[in-house]
Amino acid sequence: MTKKIILLLLFLSLCVSINAQRRFDQYSLEAGYGLGISGAPGITEFSHFEIGFRYMVDEYWGVKFDYGSDRFRTDGSPELGTDYQRYSVQGVYNLGRTLALTDYANGYFNMLAHGGLGYSSLKNINKNGTDNIGNVIVGITPQLYLSDDFALTLDTSLILNFSQHYDFDGTYPDGKPTNNAFVGNVINASIGITYYFGRNKNGSDWN
Repeated sequence: MTKKIILLLLFLSLCVSINAQRRFDQYSLEAGYGLGISGAPGITEFSHFEIGFRYMVDEYWGVKFDYGSDRFRTDGSPELGTDYQRYSVQGVYNLGRTLALTDYANGYFNMLAHGGLGYSSLKNINKNGTDNIGNVIVGITPQLYLSDDFALTLDTSLILNFSQHYDFDGTYPDGKPTNNAFVGNVINASIGITYYFGRNKNGSDWN
């Protein structure tokens, strides 16, 4: 038992030591606002909102948890529409570091790639109940350095919805309820801000 305790203490000490040697803040909060572009029937709304939390394991790889929402309405029939929300867990890769973008741009430009899995809900504004959907998300995030604590972002993401049952205007593809699910899609294009926090002075994307 004593040996196990000693080994555990040594392991914890090593983890603390490694974390203390990080030259950058590993944590960040992200928020963005912009366009939501739906699949059928093709609705574009400037109503997309997203927030997220990211943890970078090292200078290249990280993980983030995010939430996004969109509001889709039809111009011709305002009584038709849906409210869309998604939650996801994504891997993040510092593509700009691999391509040495920060070196070419004198440390002011970078780019992240991200992708993962999640859950989406699609709610018809005129009906009770929610379409529960699994999703896959992939995207790319150009970044502009503002300070050691902040970066400006321009994100574009594609979300594929699996087991979707009605279109984004709230109607069924064949005009009546059906058990036949299909793959729907949403494109988000947003501008946002990233805030880095921790004990160090530089964000993981730039150092």
